[in-house]
Amino acid sequence: MLQILIGREAVELLTVEFASTQKRLPDLLFLLKDDSIFHLELQSNSEGMDWRMLMYYSLIRQRYPSRVLVQKVLYVGLKEWQPGSAIEEPNLSFRYEVVDIRSIDCRELMDSPSLEENILAILCRIDNQKEVIQKILHRISELPIKARADALTKLVILSRLRRLEMIVKTEAEEMSLTFNVMENDVLRPLFMKAQMDSELVGEQKGEAKMLIRMLQRRFGAVPDWASEKVAEAEPSSLEEWSLRIFDAQSLDDVFSDKT
Repeated sequence: MLQILIGREAVELLTVEFASTQKRLPDLLFLLKDDSIFHLELQSNSEGMDWRMLMYYSLIRQRYPSRVLVQKVLYVGLKEWQPGSAIEEPNLSFRYEVVDIRSIDCRELMDSPSLEENILAILCRIDNQKEVIQKILHRISELPIKARADALTKLVILSRLRRLEMIVKTEAEEMSLTFNVMENDVLRPLFMKAQMDSELVGEQKGEAKMLIRMLQRRFGAVPDWASEKVAEAEPSSLEEWSLRIFDAQSLDDVFSDKT
């Protein structure tokens, strides 16, 4: 991963813990061959990262004042990274780099002899999700039973970041891997939530489709802006708009923010 991210080789993993009333523990800190320090944070959301990275920069530089420090965030979330990666103020200019793991071709990690990096590949750029999952599961299937269960747990947890957990479960079952989700204390609540979310999404899509039909019957062709609004709406909004159709004189009346 270091070769992919920075093109340099680490010589040591630095375990650092800063003394404070609140524990500050950076995700990964490496001493590189050129004597510089590389700080890597793995993040699934962007909230508060600018100031957190600045805090780590200050603390790490105080610990290693003579070394150059390079910082990166490896973003593994589902949505696009929202804020920038800098702080610009009259007396402060601070920047760090964000690398979306989807910019990395999964084949680079699938070619690794490390199973951990093979599993991490599920978060990268994938052309054929099912094929990659099958390859990872095949490598996991060669492990002893206990190690197999541990590896499968890691794979499923990471797959949730790409909403692929049900595909992983299905493929694992087809390969007859010894793995009972409902007997796993970590994965049981995750799969139960995934099933509930799937049911809610299906119900919401059905309500949205019905509303579009009602709008077409009442007002004729539905413009793209209205279709997009319906597709992105919460169930409560769909219900409210459905009730408004009977009295509305136009599409604007249906979607009006007025109560």
